[in-house]
Amino acid sequence: MKAAIHQLQYWPGLRFFAKMRASELFIYLDDVQFEKREFQNRNRIRTPRGWQYLTAPVVSKGRFSQKINEVELDNSADWRADHLQAVKLNYARAPFFREHLPALEALYARDYRLLADLAIATMDFLKDGFGIKTPVRFSSEFKVEEASSARLARLCAAAGADEYLSGAGAKAYLDPNVFGYAGIKLSWQHFEPRPYPQAFPGFEPDMSALDLLLNCGPKAAEWL
Repeated sequence: MKAAIHQLQYWPGLRFFAKMRASELFIYLDDVQFEKREFQNRNRIRTPRGWQYLTAPVVSKGRFSQKINEVELDNSADWRADHLQAVKLNYARAPFFREHLPALEALYARDYRLLADLAIATMDFLKDGFGIKTPVRFSSEFKVEEASSARLARLCAAAGADEYLSGAGAKAYLDPNVFGYAGIKLSWQHFEPRPYPQAFPGFEPDMSALDLLLNCGPKAAEWL
């Protein structure tokens, strides 16, 4: 069984779902340290001027070593209304915006205390929109204590996988020997983003996968 593993993200991008679609089991890495200014609580949407971040505010002061599944959202301001309005404003002309608007409104109408719950809601929204059937589990289920490459190999073994599909960017730090010792085949994702129709002239790569879904609808998975 081929497994892939990735940290929880808010409105993840195309590489995330391409890897999920190519695997037989996808493990959400939810019990590792939260990293500020990464993509765990933000991603990019297309605008007439290029792109902008949607960033979910989190409580981080004095919480330097908290895990992703422990991070609380800062709900002192109505960021959910702001994010929904940004999506409405920038995707009103997208061909499949109206089709997905009720579900988007329902998503942003919920109360979220934890970043993990918000991230899972957006990942489920996109997973269903792309018709991806890959089963998912959470790394916290397995109580693995190792770090880095050893953690990933151990998670694969604990989940019953004999192959690990990794993003190509991890070649800089993954240790292939660790997977070999564990009897896990290490495979690399080969994903090259291809231009697809967007709501504004030109093409901006590396947007949230929400951009692809709202612009391309049922055919969106062809770009994954």
